[in-house]
Amino acid sequence: MLFLLWFKVKQPESITQKQLMDIWKREAEAALPAVKAGKIKGLYKVSGRREVVAIIDVNSHEELDEILETLPIIRELGHSVTVEVAAIHPYENFYELIKKLAQ
Repeated sequence: MLFLLWFKVKQPESITQKQLMDIWKREAEAALPAVKAGKIKGLYKVSGRREVVAIIDVNSHEELDEILETLPIIRELGHSVTVEVAAIHPYENFYELIKKLAQ
């Protein structure tokens, strides 16, 4: 199951820029091995914003919840991070569906 995740990070007033970057560094150190392992299909930083977009491949909704709840950035900044989640599927699958529906 593929999901598009859009992370929006707001720096709490209680932490410094350095502290935020330290948390983000731990997040990157956790995420990059998942990219290499193929669990994360795409991972992108949105230029000029404190936002990251990811495409992940999970086996269940429960696995998605588990992954999200164990991310360093969520554990350490929880209320300061908004995550938008959307189920996605390959466009080729959609094309096959519309061919069928068009008949």
